[in-house]
Amino acid sequence: NYADVAGLGQINFGNPDLRWESTREYDVGLDLSLFDGRVTVLGDWYQKVTEDLLLSRPITSTSGQTTVLENVGNMENRGFELGLNTVNFQSQSGRGFKWFTDFNISWNKNKVTKLFRDEPFPVGLYSTSRVEVGHPLSAFYTLRFDSVNSQTGDAVFFDKNGDGNINADDRVFIGSPHPDYWGGLTNQMSWGGFDLRTFFQFAQGHMIFNAIGVFADDGGYYNDNKFKRVLKRWQKPGDVTTEPRASWDGTSGLAGQISSKYFEDGSYIRLHEVTLGYRLPARVAGFLGLQETRVYVSGRNLKTWTDYSGYSPDVNSNGSGSNTALSTEFYAYPLARTFMFGISGAW
Repeated sequence: NYADVAGLGQINFGNPDLRWESTREYDVGLDLSLFDGRVTVLGDWYQKVTEDLLLSRPITSTSGQTTVLENVGNMENRGFELGLNTVNFQSQSGRGFKWFTDFNISWNKNKVTKLFRDEPFPVGLYSTSRVEVGHPLSAFYTLRFDSVNSQTGDAVFFDKNGDGNINADDRVFIGSPHPDYWGGLTNQMSWGGFDLRTFFQFAQGHMIFNAIGVFADDGGYYNDNKFKRVLKRWQKPGDVTTEPRASWDGTSGLAGQISSKYFEDGSYIRLHEVTLGYRLPARVAGFLGLQETRVYVSGRNLKTWTDYSGYSPDVNSNGSGSNTALSTEFYAYPLARTFMFGISGAW
């Protein structure tokens, strides 16, 4: 508070009508071992039905709050999880070459099946997501950016109702924050006293709201830094570009206007970890007064392959504080790349 004066305010409204959220889940699993255990397959199909779903519903700000927690409806998750473990090579010698692989992948389809008030409502940062029957929870719902007028440099948006006036009625579903599938691949190898572990992770098919672009792509917010792509903006009649003309007063039709321009494909593959270790021979460890001594060096978050322009495709700022503000980046700290060296053992 200002002037060092303490204050007291209400953070959330209570809701005496809240009920427990309930879940029913059905699973069919498969465990399969082949080739004397050298190949193991694990599969699980599931259907998870959630009733009396608890979400923060927007309310009028004149009440003193902007949301209230309610039981808003029902939701369904349906998917399949697959795991594959293989012994690729295993020497009969205790210190011979060994190679093991673990692979897992998951698919999930999410859908809101019922809303108690039978009306969709906005959620997420800048209300760019929507809860609506028949769509994934927090599906992205906003204006669709089409192009830049080559004569005026103004942004052109999809006019859904064809009335020539771009407003909230022209918003459309543009994608989901939920990946179509995701998983990981681990390889572990050892030979003699050396061991090597690599871990890749991936996700495919979801979108990210890069909310930084609302400020960094718009001349109306002149106190923020800008994306490099602004250098390719429209500057004279005939220019063909995806960047509208610079305008500090919002006359280009882009200032503060959130649209699909700021939503990107969040698919990625990441080399998450590489660890190389060496187990000291028993005589060397014994000379040092140690047992089972291992030295290792490890790196994490080493490399990410993605078309996403932000720092990390799996960072979620959750800027609005809503439990439905998914897959949103708003000046979030990126994942750190770390390197570690260690010694493990026993006296």
